Amino acid sequence: MRSEKTLCALVLCLLCLTLCACASAPPPNERETGSGGQMLRYSSSQVSVDLTDAQRETLKQLRDRVYAQTPQGRALDAVAAALKQQGFAPITVDPDTGIVEAERHRVLVPKWEAILRGVLRARIGGLLAKPDHERVAAIVAVRPAEIAATSRRPAAGSLVRVRFDRTVWDSNGDARTETVLQREFYGDFFAVVDKAVEGKLPEAVARSAGDDKDKTSPPLP
Repeated sequence: MRSEKTLCALVLCLLCLTLCACASAPPPNERETGSGGQMLRYSSSQVSVDLTDAQRETLKQLRDRVYAQTPQGRALDAVAAALKQQGFAPITVDPDTGIVEAERHRVLVPKWEAILRGVLRARIGGLLAKPDHERVAAIVAVRPAEIAATSRRPAAGSLVRVRFDRTVWDSNGDARTETVLQREFYGDFFAVVDKAVEGKLPEAVARSAGDDKDKTSPPLP
């Protein structure tokens, strides 16, 4: 009798676990790039969220801006200065490929709260995870763009294309990465680039961006 009850209990437990696993199945565009375990957590996990077709179309409407009469080199400097103004560091500029990369970190909870949660977790455990750190990565491509001019000769301009990816870590160390799709986020960036192109940023910011950006080594032969 006891063995039958034990067997029934095991079957019920397995059924419950299966139902929970099915209920918590992630969306198809989420990829677990690092697993910390399901039933038994032994490490942190990392999730990357891919764009859906609709989100790709949204990104296409946000990512580009053409700067007429602005050569590629000047546009690269303007992008670096804009990122510096927005708090990104370090900034890496590759003049040969026209790629600018940068990142910005932000703590989402006060230090005292993080310490308190750590003490409580060590003593009683069972605390729900809470976002506590954010990293925004920017990758910007600057390409020459031929713009039709009023004269019969085309004007040399630049196409600036940017993408921002945000990674958020929670208090358990789990990370989730997805592409930023907020229109104001891209609008704010291009507004600062506009000012940099027009020379309206503070001179100290523009000079600091030129000094701090990490230019890559010369191209391979």
